[in-house]
Amino acid sequence: GMNGGMGGAESEEDDLVVVSQSGTFSSDLPHARAHCSKAPFQVTKDRVGQEEGGNNELYCPNCFCYVCDMRASECQGWLRVGHCHAHDKDPYWRALREFTRIEMLSNSPLLQALGCDEAAQMEAHRWCVNGLLAFHRYRDGDPGPNGVINHSFQHVTDVASSAMKAIVGHLSGPKGPRTTLAVLDGITSAIAINTWRPGAAQQDAKHKWCKGTYAAYRAIVEQLDKYWVLAIVHTSTRSVPPQALAIMAHRLKRLSKLGAKEVAGGTPQMAHVPLTHAVSACERGWTHPVVVAILEGQCTDLQQREAQTLQRARLHVLERAQRWKEAYHYAIFHGHVAKSLAYMVRAGRHADVLPMVFQQNALAGGGKCVPVCAELTSCGQADTAVRLAMYCAFGDYEPEIGQGEQLVQNRMPYVQWLVEHVVSQLDAADLQQRNQHGTVSGAVESARRDAEEWARQVSEDLPTQLVKPLAEAPLGSLYSVGTYLVERLGALCAVSMPVLSLPCAKLLARNGDYCGAASVVLVLGWRSDTNLITWALQELVPKLGMQTFQAALQQLRPEQLPPQSQMAVAQALLGANEVTEAIRWATSACLVGAPATHELPYAHFENARQYRPCDVTEFMKAAEQAGDTASALLLGELQMWWEPGWDHLHALNGLCSPQKFGLRRQQLQSLALNDTRCKPEMRFEVLAREGLHSQATSILVSTARDNPQLAHTALKVGLEALGSQFVTQNKGIMDALWPWVEQLVAAGEGVDPAMEWLAGCMASKVIALYERQVEIWKQHCQSSVVNAATKATMRQWLIRTRRIYHAAGQADVWERRFSELTQTLRRKSSLSAVWADLGPGSVPETPNSQGGQG
Repeated sequence: GMNGGMGGAESEEDDLVVVSQSGTFSSDLPHARAHCSKAPFQVTKDRVGQEEGGNNELYCPNCFCYVCDMRASECQGWLRVGHCHAHDKDPYWRALREFTRIEMLSNSPLLQALGCDEAAQMEAHRWCVNGLLAFHRYRDGDPGPNGVINHSFQHVTDVASSAMKAIVGHLSGPKGPRTTLAVLDGITSAIAINTWRPGAAQQDAKHKWCKGTYAAYRAIVEQLDKYWVLAIVHTSTRSVPPQALAIMAHRLKRLSKLGAKEVAGGTPQMAHVPLTHAVSACERGWTHPVVVAILEGQCTDLQQREAQTLQRARLHVLERAQRWKEAYHYAIFHGHVAKSLAYMVRAGRHADVLPMVFQQNALAGGGKCVPVCAELTSCGQADTAVRLAMYCAFGDYEPEIGQGEQLVQNRMPYVQWLVEHVVSQLDAADLQQRNQHGTVSGAVESARRDAEEWARQVSEDLPTQLVKPLAEAPLGSLYSVGTYLVERLGALCAVSMPVLSLPCAKLLARNGDYCGAASVVLVLGWRSDTNLITWALQELVPKLGMQTFQAALQQLRPEQLPPQSQMAVAQALLGANEVTEAIRWATSACLVGAPATHELPYAHFENARQYRPCDVTEFMKAAEQAGDTASALLLGELQMWWEPGWDHLHALNGLCSPQKFGLRRQQLQSLALNDTRCKPEMRFEVLAREGLHSQATSILVSTARDNPQLAHTALKVGLEALGSQFVTQNKGIMDALWPWVEQLVAAGEGVDPAMEWLAGCMASKVIALYERQVEIWKQHCQSSVVNAATKATMRQWLIRTRRIYHAAGQADVWERRFSELTQTLRRKSSLSAVWADLGPGSVPETPNSQGGQG
């Protein structure tokens, strides 16, 4: 007889039957039907025999069935299931023979114990045979190029995946648990008795075995274990009697033993022995004393905790059955405290949730209670949900992690839930009243004051205060319940957990309540968080107007804030047309670190100093329009102090005397010549405009020695600042630059962005520079063998030159030039890929896409 290539199942010896042959033999010997000399055999894909058939259906007295290993005359499936067509070259018939000959596959005691009908048994057998067939195809392999046999485990994973889809369908379908368990038995048996390991005789160069086979086999076994657990836990004693569970446990232990051999020694190892969770599910059914004690909340022995797979399955069943009390006890016993709170809510024990969280602070961190808040809300306990979220968001229960990023990360899920919930309580009229641009309504101001008073009182002992329901709005108040709720959220955040104020305000604004975001800012106070102030002035003032913050700003002095925040205030004031105040704040911001107002006119602007970005042009214009020339001049001088440049110099023209302007111009020229801390593009532009062309070029050349990328950028920015008219009309600057530019172009593509800009001004000169390099490499290709390096260099120069043509607006000229090159070098077959890549219609690549400088 034949084993069929299985990896660990038992087999028994049979009488001698010839199932394959080479040469000739006597037909008087017992033989497989395919080798009968009296009734010639025809290979066919048919799986059913014909009653009146005259080919494979015929047999001699010594013909044996290949599948059943019995005389053809005694085979029950000769015609009905096509055993007459079986032969050893077809993996399907080999798989069916393997299934038929192995007792543990074809005669599973579990199917009998479950009392499966014929349809369920046939489905179990079909999935078992499909699994066996997949392994046969894996071992046989698929023919590939050059006679190599490719052994793909995909055959097995595809069948396993299809079987699992069928299992899922049966779990929720009308056929119930018996068919589910039957299918599981069939496919698991096929997987467990087979091996993922390459065949010992198939490890030469002609056989290519796919990688990751062990991992795929292990994943299949782990997933089958989960489905077994789910199916077993979903069964009841009515559908699967206790004696069937015992037989199932024995069957699974046998399959587990086979599977354990296959995963032994694999990396990474399985976390547990295959199918042991399923065995545990059989041995500890719903009526097991330990399980009953856990469900009743009577078990205290934590050693009795079940595996994670089993826990998930039991909780799933309990949830579907709405057995909330038992689900609560089971979740608590297994350490799922946050989940147990949701079950507690569903069981109607709303009042117990908050005290439990207050007692076990670990429940609150990391957003664990967000689902509980949602559950409370869906059960009509919104007030309890809000109080729980407020404690979890703003309570002082994590002193060990401080006020840093970790705390913000832990609390933000609650802040987000609170914001979304409280804003949803506002109707359209409320939102319109709160977000109106201009004067703040009396109702909002009243709600804001009452909410701040409530927050300061509650924050002194948050757990004690939040155990009680939230107080209603004061009698006779003008605002709605929704408005009061939003204002209390903003006030409590600002008072109890200031570090969350900016994220909370941003969330309120993002959810459409800009007034609520402003409340957070106003309750917190301007001096506490400059980032919050800056954000509020940039984002909220355009929505609500400056009036919302006017009173608070009047109590604030510029010197109390850093320069960045002062400028944010100035921008907001200017946007609100508060020109005088805007100029005052902008001037104060610029004076921080600069010479005093009375010293600035006599300051040494030519001396080196620390610089910072400073653009107050719009404030200067506003001051001029308001007739405040002195302030405009002061701002212009400060702008020149912090960020000297040609444009900022000329912003002073007309504001100061010609003598002062001349002095500042001389000082700027001195800085450009001597101060290496100034931006190289500024130094280049100033010196070029002053006619010092060689000095301007030297600035860029010296920069390139230390930082080529900075020099390339400075060249491009400097040229753009000079403008195309200046560059084309002042021949001296390009005469000074050109020798250096030629060197840069030859050295690499980092300078190409600057050259693309320049191509728009002087196309022919720039194109000629690149064409010179293309011509050099064209001649090199014609005279030498084109190796990989030459090919790459030629391709690079063609790409760079094409970009220059396109930047000059001469794409059509490039196409003609490219066509000429392809004709000239058409005999160089190694360049064919280059012509294909860069032919008509291809997109010009940027320098960055080629991995070069720039």
